[in-house]
Amino acid sequence: MLQLFAPPLPTLLAAGKGTFNIGQSHINRNKIGVFDLLVVTKGQLFMGEDNHKFKVGRGNTLILYPDRYHFSVSPCDQVTKFFWFHFIASKGWQDLTTSKPFHSEERASEDGGNFFSENPFGITLPKYCNLSNPEAVELLCSKITSSETESIYSREWQRQILFQQLLQELSNHMHLANSLPAFAVAEKAAIFLRKNYAKKVTYEDLGRALRFHPNHIARCMIQSFGCTPIEYVNKIRIDQAKILLISTDWSIDRISESSGFTQSAYFSRLFKKLEHLTPHQFRKQYVGKIPINKLDSLETP
Repeated sequence: MLQLFAPPLPTLLAAGKGTFNIGQSHINRNKIGVFDLLVVTKGQLFMGEDNHKFKVGRGNTLILYPDRYHFSVSPCDQVTKFFWFHFIASKGWQDLTTSKPFHSEERASEDGGNFFSENPFGITLPKYCNLSNPEAVELLCSKITSSETESIYSREWQRQILFQQLLQELSNHMHLANSLPAFAVAEKAAIFLRKNYAKKVTYEDLGRALRFHPNHIARCMIQSFGCTPIEYVNKIRIDQAKILLISTDWSIDRISESSGFTQSAYFSRLFKKLEHLTPHQFRKQYVGKIPINKLDSLETP
């Protein structure tokens, strides 16, 4: 599997469909600088990338990496039809066979805690995939490569939207539980914690919900996200508190309780540790920069 970093979302550069007769084969290329996504709808392609070989038949997809050598292992032994898509991920990518999955909660606070900075996330895709609904994917591919459109302006916009849907389809077909079991458990734990951050959640609660031993869940989260379940849910709670600090005039005690903390003092200590500001200092950055008693002196142009 591979993971693309966003935002921005991956960008489609070019797309098309091809047909190879018996004896024809895919061109050999080295470090072309873009991803090459192949979706076979008939026949089969015999592809290689560095030391790996792939048999890509109907209903299969293969993503060739931009920094590798890919080539035809052998010519087609039957008439083969396929779609191809060249795309880039301008924020970068990584091969999950050699790297730990990135998660949005790992974002750094290098911007000094700017609440309005972008929130990076990872898009996880299968390098090779056997689709469970090839007809739906083929329809998407046809729409992307179709020349039918109401206007040139809307066509390119629509193509990019459809391409994101195609990537989402590929992502949905991954079997994380089989390929990355620790990451799958960590993802389930993260979903549970995000839904229940406002409640008191114990390790026992988490274990019962996921039907795994709490120690195993904790190990999976540390391996996948670099933090324990408690550290993870506290980050979610702090993010919720930041929203309330700039969107309400609630007291710190009320915000602390609404965000899932049982003690206001602990909330304030943790907030300063993670954000390098007290809750009051954070709120002051965005709220009340123009004193109320000064508003009357402002001149209207």
